[in-house]
Amino acid sequence: MRRRTVKPHNFAAVLFIAALTACQPHVPELSPDNRVTIEAALAEWVETYSRNDWEALAMLFTPDAVMMPPNGSAVTGRDAIAAWENEYEAGFRIAFELAAIEGSGDLAYVRGRSCVFIPDGAGGYGVDLGKFLEVRRRQPDGDWLIEADIFNSDLPVGGALLPDCPFAETPPSLQ
Repeated sequence: MRRRTVKPHNFAAVLFIAALTACQPHVPELSPDNRVTIEAALAEWVETYSRNDWEALAMLFTPDAVMMPPNGSAVTGRDAIAAWENEYEAGFRIAFELAAIEGSGDLAYVRGRSCVFIPDGAGGYGVDLGKFLEVRRRQPDGDWLIEADIFNSDLPVGGALLPDCPFAETPPSLQ
């Protein structure tokens, strides 16, 4: 029976790869405190959006954030985000259902469903059911600001809005 041995150059390659792997910095997962802070930031976003305070909403984004709305071009920067919201979503209210917060170090993503309550012009509203994905970055002061935001509708293009949100009550300002 022939005995197999590891050749010195193969052994050196394995040691080199092991050393490189061991030298990689460990990036910690999100702590429970970070998750709570991100959930609070999301709640602040919902409340600010539903007040239609677009300048305050834009401050919840990083200065060079990118917002990617459906059926349109990406919107970059706080001023452009505030202007887009004012032009396209004035009078709207929103509710979120959180599905996930994941990340590590200073970077996290937030994923969930949304209901956008859209005034119908006759004192009522319709609901656009959709989904969203945010990338948030922790700032030196500990705030988790939105760096990238994408959202879109689950409803067919040109389809009727829903009468109610399946997971949230009608915002008081619309009742």
